[in-house]
Amino acid sequence: MRPMFQFNFQKISQVPLTFFHKKGEISNYLKKIKNILKEKNYKFPESFLLLPTEKPIFLKKIPKNLKLIIVVGIGGSSLGTEAVYKALKRKKADLVEIFFLDTLNPLSFSELISKLKLAPLKRDEIAVCLVSKTGKTFETIANFFVLLRVLKRYQPKIFVITNEGSILWDFAKKRNYSILSIPKEVSGRYSVLSNVGIFPLALAGVDPKELLAGAKEVNKICLIANPLKNPALASALIIFYHYKEGKNIYSNFVFPPDLEFFGRWYCQLMAESLGKDKKGITPTVTVGTTDFHSLAQLYFDGPRDKLINFVFVKNLNHDFQIPPNRDLDFLFPGSEGKKIWELTLAIFEGVKKAYIKKKLPFTETILPELDERSLGALFQMKMIEIIFLAKLMRVNAFDQPGVELYKKETRKILRK
Repeated sequence: MRPMFQFNFQKISQVPLTFFHKKGEISNYLKKIKNILKEKNYKFPESFLLLPTEKPIFLKKIPKNLKLIIVVGIGGSSLGTEAVYKALKRKKADLVEIFFLDTLNPLSFSELISKLKLAPLKRDEIAVCLVSKTGKTFETIANFFVLLRVLKRYQPKIFVITNEGSILWDFAKKRNYSILSIPKEVSGRYSVLSNVGIFPLALAGVDPKELLAGAKEVNKICLIANPLKNPALASALIIFYHYKEGKNIYSNFVFPPDLEFFGRWYCQLMAESLGKDKKGITPTVTVGTTDFHSLAQLYFDGPRDKLINFVFVKNLNHDFQIPPNRDLDFLFPGSEGKKIWELTLAIFEGVKKAYIKKKLPFTETILPELDERSLGALFQMKMIEIIFLAKLMRVNAFDQPGVELYKKETRKILRK
């Protein structure tokens, strides 16, 4: 079996190996997690680890002949789905289009209406996935009711994905919508491998079994007590070490740009999980090679407050050779006859050497391919990394009291 990804940190992370023995905060936590997996206990927030072990039960519900899927959700209810979809869309051109309605933006509806006018669809060719754990996310509910009006003549198939027993669950039952459940203990930002992400992606043609298989394999290696053999624990320790050293900005530097939304998904995961009790690390996403021409100067010569994690795909299974041309060789010696991704790899290696010369810390996560199995592994590894990091920082990885505060204040304004 090919490796799902390769996580490299030794000699390039500037972390003394002795620091990796500081895992007392983690050892008891690992025992708890292993018990959750052994007993299949969904009573704990860490039960997102159980999701890859479950067989998807929705496969019979997937309608045929879909040409458009509209996902109505925001934050953890859509970011992971969008990240996987956009990572695969250009490689798997036959995927059904997914249109994401997240924030309250009238221009999104204008775009959707224009799309429907350009390519008229039949009644059985549109599906809507309404995603909200509680049914109380006002952006999502407002967008849904506007969408019902926009799609009135199409009568789309509607799927509601929510907590069993929520106000949205009861609403969906009254309207005879198809309902899929989310385990109550799995919070939104950890739910990408639940029905929240798996079902809309399966509708589009993504292979859910491969996504879950990659995540399941990660569970085996990321619950080992030895951090030198556990990439999630190693990464958490590296991030924590540099955080204590004053590097409180963490960026996933992704190649190719198709992984940009993975970086955005991780931004929510890190920010909401760790940003509390006046602690926190600011996550960013950087896109290679585009951002070498906008941010590299800051990264190389600016304040040393950043830790970079390069995320690189080894083989895209698609490449184009640069044709032989004397003028090209004159302008850029050594590029003639090379392939596009081969040049990208050369730039990537050059950047790493520059980082080493500048004594700047970084890690690298190498995916063998851009496919479902690799993505499932990557997403699961980063979720496990965050819960380890939260333990090291002594914060609750699963609540978001600041977010609840703004929602409460918004409801007060709306009532007035």
